[in-house]
Amino acid sequence: MIVKFYAGITKYTNGEKSFSPMEHSNIRSLFTELSNHYGEQFGSFLSSNESCIILVNGKGIKLSGGPDTLLHKDDTIEILPFVDAG
Repeated sequence: MIVKFYAGITKYTNGEKSFSPMEHSNIRSLFTELSNHYGEQFGSFLSSNESCIILVNGKGIKLSGGPDTLLHKDDTIEILPFVDAG
């Protein structure tokens, strides 16, 4: 499992563009580890539904269970900033 961070999100990850977490059963569990690793500000960012787009193997989690989306050891999780074009 690997988590990739894009664009302005790296300001919350001390410039890191990827992270290899422990295995997790779902997004919620993964977010707990990421929040513990990167701190409270990153955790708050992740918990805001309007701040970012989360993809698991290229598919948005909003259509696959949100924080309860199941994860597998070979998954790639991408966290992208939400961009408002308006």
